[in-house]
Amino acid sequence: MKEKILPIIIIVVSILVLANLVVLDLGWLRQQSEVMPTPTPSLSPATSDSCGTVCQQTIDEKISQAIATLSGKETTKESKTAEKTTTPKPSQPQVIYIPLGGGGSTISRDWADVGNAEVYLDVNDYPNLEKAYFEGFIKVKHGNGKAFARLYDVNHSIGVQGSDIESASENFTLVESGTLNFWQGKNLYRIQIKSLNGYEASIDSGRIKIILK
Repeated sequence: MKEKILPIIIIVVSILVLANLVVLDLGWLRQQSEVMPTPTPSLSPATSDSCGTVCQQTIDEKISQAIATLSGKETTKESKTAEKTTTPKPSQPQVIYIPLGGGGSTISRDWADVGNAEVYLDVNDYPNLEKAYFEGFIKVKHGNGKAFARLYDVNHSIGVQGSDIESASENFTLVESGTLNFWQGKNLYRIQIKSLNGYEASIDSGRIKIILK
């Protein structure tokens, strides 16, 4: 009887030892799997060298800005060059003043000569003559009424067309006439003045303004 029980006991003990070893091995493996870090998946060369979507968008924007800046500078330079080559410089007209001497006054209601206020002038001496005007500082005493002045062509005994000026100011005021129409040749031009209602009319610094082309 003892001989039959002993082998059975040995077999049972062996099975229990083996089972215990298996359980211990499984527990150890489980602990090792929890302790060991999860390996990071390796990146392929194509993935590690490539730029992400946001990165690529930033690069594209920078390139676009650089191209736009260069294009703007080139356009500006070209436009400035075109302006320099195509825009003509406007020529300034030349202005000449011919003084007519001293001034004078009158209370006459008819045209009266102003002494020493005259000049000889030949329009042919100014081949580039474009326009001419008569200017003078005139006033009427107390601002009562008006003072008138004009250029008188002594050679042809006629007032120069377009030369009449007037003022109602009690202080000397610069007045300019319309465009003058001179007779050809060398003529003597004299200042004449008159008063509207007998109050003293005066003129000072009369002159002829010539504009050349």
